[in-house]
Amino acid sequence: MKKGLSVILSFAMVATLLSGCGNSSSGGGTTTQAAGGSGTEVTAAAGGGSEAAGGVITMGVSGTPDLDPAIATTGSSCIAMANMYDTLVYPGKDGVEPRVAESWENSEDGLTYTFHLKKGIQFHDGSELTASDVVFSMNRLLAIGEGYAYLFTDSVESAEATDDYTVVFHLKKTFGPFVSALVRLLIVNEDLVMANKQDGPYGEFGDYGKAWLVTNDAGSGAYMAKELVQQDYFLAEKFDDWFVGWNNQYAPAGFKMMAITEASTVRTMVANKELDITDQWQSAETLAALEKMDGVSIGEYSTYLEYNMYYNTQIEPMDDINFRRAISCLIDYDTICESVFIHSVKATGPVPATVQGHVDTAVFEYNLDKAKEYLAASKYANNYGDYTVEILCNSDVADLEKIALMIQSAASQIGLNIEISKAPWVSIIDRMGSVETTPHMIAINSGLSYDEAGAYLESRYHSKTMGTWEQGEWLGDTKLDGMIEDALATVDKTERFAKYGEIQNYIVDELCPTGYLCEMTERIAYQSSYITWPALENVAEGEIASALYGYLHQFADIEYHTEKK
Repeated sequence: MKKGLSVILSFAMVATLLSGCGNSSSGGGTTTQAAGGSGTEVTAAAGGGSEAAGGVITMGVSGTPDLDPAIATTGSSCIAMANMYDTLVYPGKDGVEPRVAESWENSEDGLTYTFHLKKGIQFHDGSELTASDVVFSMNRLLAIGEGYAYLFTDSVESAEATDDYTVVFHLKKTFGPFVSALVRLLIVNEDLVMANKQDGPYGEFGDYGKAWLVTNDAGSGAYMAKELVQQDYFLAEKFDDWFVGWNNQYAPAGFKMMAITEASTVRTMVANKELDITDQWQSAETLAALEKMDGVSIGEYSTYLEYNMYYNTQIEPMDDINFRRAISCLIDYDTICESVFIHSVKATGPVPATVQGHVDTAVFEYNLDKAKEYLAASKYANNYGDYTVEILCNSDVADLEKIALMIQSAASQIGLNIEISKAPWVSIIDRMGSVETTPHMIAINSGLSYDEAGAYLESRYHSKTMGTWEQGEWLGDTKLDGMIEDALATVDKTERFAKYGEIQNYIVDELCPTGYLCEMTERIAYQSSYITWPALENVAEGEIASALYGYLHQFADIEYHTEKK
């Protein structure tokens, strides 16, 4: 069996290596609409380190970022936001740490939170960040209702500035992880946004500056927006007056995010030192080829991504729990971690082991005999061979087809028909909008909005996310919804975490809606001959850096030695 799987993987790898070159623009030399407070036009050339004194570091991403913090949730957007905006609290290793807020406290009933701000923090336009800006940012997020607004919509009643440096949040109901979730409340410059508002649906606030923030920023972070060319590149430059300070004398003078993921283009640009950091979706074969280049290293880290195989529980034959259990026994988890998503670890349930509130659950092993037993116990025991189960693969991530081929091979040995289809991400999102068009199975990774199990459980399994890419299972389980809501409303941390554990066991034991493939170790190639990335320096000693999505790519912490380039 293992030999057969090796042959399948080998064919898949060869196919990946022989794939044709795509057209991926580098954005070189294009004069476009400027993205910055000044509104002046600039010209940017392709390639890292050539655009400003001190060097502009370049990285590949799967798409240019959204610059509006009330909308941004994609990977590239989270990276841009973490560098352009500040938050009240900052994600640390053992919970949140002070950032814009120097201290905070909450009432005994858990319904009032008071934050005391640091003084003298400057926005990119030189004005001071005050409590009014924090209140405006929360109100704007809730009014627009996109991005990470879902974290606060059900719980925040109002926010008020009792003086220039004190913010009070009043909650409708208790929300235990409220402070942790504030890492996603990005603080915008109220006066600047309102000065650039247009007509819109938000009454006196017009469009809340949405049109302007497509190509501009209103933040106080380490870097400020300079130029954006949609689906081409985004350029930002250093903000010298960042309140955290610039202790790193080799910090990049700017960063450039280039919408480049096509393997052959990435290889060429890395070889020519036009690309300093790749995206994290390159195949194992491409990364192996890049690692052989002089001065290029592979960096490994975790942003708490877990790859899940969603099972559409509402369509035949996936609507039977024993059928789903059988499918879970057809997945070779060890091979996935060893040969596909290299150096990843097998997932042990709905929440990654490194996330606060995780518990190990009774997950499945690769076992064909056990799969047969589950099929025999299902309502499709006598006719499962009459069905064809579709596995839909994201065509933008080459390694996913390898997993599908492995499952297809295993399924064929027990008489189960698996059909593999492929589609780009934008088409996948459309298909998952209804239960009828959602495939039987699809592998998607899930990220973390804040460091608690509740963040995963709510976004992945609460009924309110059905019809989005985050929940292809279409559970609609009212008992589970109530358990999640009850846990999130629990202020006592120990009690809340105990409830998280009960939820995780309930999902696996009573519902089995998902195949938990791996806790993903993300891998990128970077130019280590002239880039020092402290967060990735301990990989050789077996330490994997972990951070919420976006926060690991803090360019202010990276040393960019242009003199060595």
